[in-house]
Amino acid sequence: MLDQDGAGAARYLPAGAPLPMGALPVIVADSTVYGMVRVEQLLQIWPADLPRPYLITVADAPAGPPPAARYRIRALGGRLAGAAQVPYLPVLRTVGDPSESMDHQDVVAAAAKLRRHLELEGN
Repeated sequence: MLDQDGAGAARYLPAGAPLPMGALPVIVADSTVYGMVRVEQLLQIWPADLPRPYLITVADAPAGPPPAARYRIRALGGRLAGAAQVPYLPVLRTVGDPSESMDHQDVVAAAAKLRRHLELEGN
């Protein structure tokens, strides 16, 4: 779930737990074909009483997603509240905890861009 307080954190929703008022569900996946197949499978069982989730894809290579992954993202668009992409950031492969990456300028810039994108789509 996206952090509504603006502290820059997110939290997991345990299975079967009610969604708090105003919370926005988010799916984060690799921008690979396998990642998009798993997102499609998740959306097939997405509960009708939950709001449509945002999809955030994370690039796993310095190239764009493969054509089959891009196709699936477009095809799933109607089931999503929106979609955003996080670019390939090599430092993410070297940290043990996400908070360690916030010392790197590229990560801070990507996080700010992602937050702006999600805020614009949420309005």
